[in-house]
Amino acid sequence: MNPNAYISNVQKDMSFIETEQVVIVAVNTNDDEMFYYQLTELKSLCEACNFEVIETITQNLNKPISQTYVGSGKLEEIKNIVDALNVNKIIFNDELTPSQIKNINDALNNEYEIIDRTMLILEIFEKRATTKEASLQVEVAKLKYMLPRLIGTRSYMSRTTGGGGGGAGARRGLGETKLELDRRHIEMKISKAKEELENIKFSRATSRKMRNANGVKTVAFVGYTNAGKSSTINSLIKLYGHENDDKEVFVKDMLFATLETQTRKIKLPNNHQFLITDTVGFVSKLPHHLVESFKSTLEEILEADLIIHIVDANSPFRDLQISTTNEVLNSLGAYEIPTLMVLNKCDLVKNYITINNYPNSIQISAKLKEGLRELVSKIDETLFDEIYLDTFLIPFDKGNYISLIQETSEVISTEYLNEGTLIKAKVSKQIHNMLKEYMIEK
Repeated sequence: MNPNAYISNVQKDMSFIETEQVVIVAVNTNDDEMFYYQLTELKSLCEACNFEVIETITQNLNKPISQTYVGSGKLEEIKNIVDALNVNKIIFNDELTPSQIKNINDALNNEYEIIDRTMLILEIFEKRATTKEASLQVEVAKLKYMLPRLIGTRSYMSRTTGGGGGGAGARRGLGETKLELDRRHIEMKISKAKEELENIKFSRATSRKMRNANGVKTVAFVGYTNAGKSSTINSLIKLYGHENDDKEVFVKDMLFATLETQTRKIKLPNNHQFLITDTVGFVSKLPHHLVESFKSTLEEILEADLIIHIVDANSPFRDLQISTTNEVLNSLGAYEIPTLMVLNKCDLVKNYITINNYPNSIQISAKLKEGLRELVSKIDETLFDEIYLDTFLIPFDKGNYISLIQETSEVISTEYLNEGTLIKAKVSKQIHNMLKEYMIEK
């Protein structure tokens, strides 16, 4: 497979004024499909950060070299190429260790800016964050990434100064002192950001408790970045959005367009209501710092009654993307939550045989609004599997119960008697249990 054969058409963020040219470096560990997939993805990540990839340098190795990622000969080749192209940024396809960064810089005479895959993703997240929570989460992730990499960034500073030749009276060098100050400063910033995040997390947990107390069902939309989660949600909002909550979620054809959790209400014709939540998209080699920092947001997934896994059916790498998403879900502990796979962008698929091998999945096109009613029907069936056909005799002074049934249930018939309102409806287990004392045999 040609690594240039499938590059996402990522629109450039208009907040950037200029496109900067870069060279990317990658190690192929003899898994060609995964390698080309991740290399393609790296190019899309570069586009999302407004970098133009003008050269790709690869090396076949059993595993990246622990000291310098690639061999010394390849480093010399890299230097010659970037010099010839007049480029000063080199982006590596993996997360580099602190020692690798230092050794690569030393080999290249500290003439270029070295960016690894993790830092590239962190930069994108930083530019996409628009809420206080997302900004704090990215800040924590970036600071955690930076902390072990402080060593080596002070190579221009003196590591030793005058003083004793050792023992208790020896004084630390200026570089070492500065390093310790930087480390302490970063640790304090991490602690402060985490404290602010805990307050936000507490507020969200309170909102979740209220939803649970009211019996509100929730559906979390997850999937690979740019698979169409937000577009699918917007199409559902247009069809079934609550009259007081019809605001669409943000959509743009770019990686990581959505970093914030966005929740909207859906009300079906049978009066069944549930909340749909949009979540941050996944990507291969998603930095563990980000997963850890975004856990407070991703906890919305763990509280969901149903997970909708949106897949880009037209991607030649869909199986790898499915695996990536499943790995993240499993790492979060979401494997016990019912999950429905939804193949999006089916209107673009030319060979339908390739997407007919996913049992129990639903095929849709969010763009053309095809298959959405089948999707909603499946969601309804899953969320409200315990439905009771009950008849209640509600006293006239309990009109709030009548309103509750009418707003949340499918009403079959209503009759007004001297004793109160006789109402027959298909109700949820919660309402069935709540109104047992008013239930009659009919």
